[in-house]
Order: sequence, then C-alpha cells, then structure tokens
Amino acid sequence: MIDFHGATISSDVGFRLLREIDERFRIIEPIKDCLEDLRSPAHTKHALVQIVRQRVYQIAAGYEDCNDADFLQIDPALRLALGKDHQAGASQSMLSRLENDVLGNAVGLEALGGALTRATGALLKRKNKKRLIIDLDSTEDPAHGKQEGVAYNGHFARHCFHPLFCFTSEGDCLGAKLKQGNVHSTHGALEFIKLMVERYRGWLKLFWLRGDAAFAKPEIYEYSEEHHITYFIRLPANENLDKLVAPHLSRPVGRPSKSGIQVKIVDLHYQAKSWSRPRRVVAKIEWHRGELFPRIGFVVTNSKLPAGKVIKV
Repeated sequence: MIDFHGATISSDVGFRLLREIDERFRIIEPIKDCLEDLRSPAHTKHALVQIVRQRVYQIAAGYEDCNDADFLQIDPALRLALGKDHQAGASQSMLSRLENDVLGNAVGLEALGGALTRATGALLKRKNKKRLIIDLDSTEDPAHGKQEGVAYNGHFARHCFHPLFCFTSEGDCLGAKLKQGNVHSTHGALEFIKLMVERYRGWLKLFWLRGDAAFAKPEIYEYSEEHHITYFIRLPANENLDKLVAPHLSRPVGRPSKSGIQVKIVDLHYQAKSWSRPRRVVAKIEWHRGELFPRIGFVVTNSKLPAGKVIKV
C-alpha cells in the first residue's frame, strides 16, 4: 500500500534549530512564570509554554496564519521541537485562544516583550557592541475588517494600524509597539525610548538615536540630552531655517562629479519657539544636474562630530 499522508516526513527541519536557540538563551521558557494558566490540569493536553513555542516557531518558519497549525501539528520536526514526541501539537483554535485570552492583554504583552528582550540582548552581547545605535520609526500596517484599533490614516490614505518600531543600525529589532491607525508617529515614542534606555543602559554606555522628521520633538531632545544620548533627527524645513541657509545657496564653482550632484554642508545654530535653548542644526544642500533649485535637508543633533560625518550618520 502506498500512503501519501506524509505524517512521518518533514520539510521544516529548521524547527529544531529554533528550539536549540530558544533553549540556549532561555528566550521563551521564563514566560511560564509570567502568565497564569487558568485551564483545568485534567483537561490540558498542551503546556502553556509549548503552545507559545508553537506559535512563535510557526511565525519564525513563515507560517504566520494560525490555520497553518491544523496541518503542522502532526509535523514530526515541529513535534520534536515542542517536546511532544508522538503527540500532535496544538490546533488552530488553541493558538487563537492563546492569542486572544492569554497573550492579548497587558500581562501577556509584557511577557512577550521580555522574550524579545532576552533574544535581542543575547544577540547584542555576542556581537560585543560598545555603542547602541537606535533607529526609531513608524509604519502603516494595512488591515481589513473591524479589528480593534484599525482606523483611517490620512497620511497613508488607508485603514491600518500605525505601529512603532525600534531597530539597531544592523536591522535587529529591539522593540515594537502596536498603535491605533489614526495616531501620530510620535504617540508613545518618548516612553518607548525610555524603555530601550532602561533595558540596555546597564551594559551599553553609548547610545545614538536616529529618527526622521516626525520625531523632531523638544521632549525627545531634552530627554536625550539629560540622559547623555546622542541624537540625529531630521528637522522639517521652515521659514526661519530657510533664512539661515539662504546665504549658502550659491551653486559651488566647478564641474559636477560623475553623479551629477554637487553638495555643500553647513553648520548652523537655531532655536525654534518651542525649544528651551538653541541647538546645532546641520544643513545638507544638493544641486542636481538639470534642476534649477537645490534640495535642502536639515538634521538637529547634539553630536560633536564634524558636520560631514553628522550627515553620513
């Protein structure tokens, strides 16, 4: 008899590697001490930590939909990674209850945040970094239906969530915060930055913060200066900045480079009405071949680096 059921084969042996990493750095195991399991032990087939592992491992392997659990629960590689031996893993309904009832609250989100901290912390320690460069940004997460928190965002012209992310300069995720679709990019940003600093200040003394013009807020500057964080944040142009940079708008003399772009970098000191004191602003002026007017960008910073290096950061 030929059987094509496929229950004894697997094409996802990476599940075992995920378990090896998980155990080595104790990423998910401590979650069981943070979450309360209200299920009856007599009717429980899957330990809470096993269900969390299954959901995390599936997402890491590219199976983001909970429905994938209905065929993955018999996958031998996944069962081995979960410690289920010959027993099947959790079904879609079990994973959905996990997300909604156990992890979908403040305690569950804090537990997941701790797991992310342990994973990223282990990675940073292995890289032996002395300086942490934090890239702060928000983006749209398009959504359909009537999920809680979905709203129309005029900037992105769609219904979405508007999550906040924090990455290292090498693209490692330090944290994520889900936000409603119609809130500003900086909503909750300062608290998010404080969390990153408190988390890593113990063994990383040098912090650099980078952000686009949406994060050009006085409270972020002041917190960074108070806690010795070097910031590089794009600054939106305005009439006063245009007046300061106006004397430098003459096109450089000489033949343009092969790229067709001529660049001038100017160091300025500027104080907006909402600022408590003047701050350093570096302007980058670019003349592009075939364009009549230059392109101008501004970066506000407390760095003592030369202006050219500030722009490259």
